[in-house]
Amino acid sequence: MARRKGQQPEYVVICREFNRKMARIDITVIDSGVTEQLMKGLVMLHMRDPHKRYFLTNKKDYQKYGALMKKQIETMSIQSNKKIVELGGELG
Repeated sequence: MARRKGQQPEYVVICREFNRKMARIDITVIDSGVTEQLMKGLVMLHMRDPHKRYFLTNKKDYQKYGALMKKQIETMSIQSNKKIVELGGELG
């Protein structure tokens, strides 16, 4: 289905945070209200605490591959997944 002219794509943020108290990785999803301001705030959180990492994907792709994406982010095996971008990730 073709996108209407002027329609912005919708995004999903997948949050990967290391919970030190519980010694586990928590995966949460922000699937509404993803704005540029929110993304900048998440980048700032990552800069203050590198154990908090945030990844952006298209909502359409997330609806199709969400379970796989969450598992890839949890295990950090996303190197070959071109549908996921890390917010604030260092280029290298």
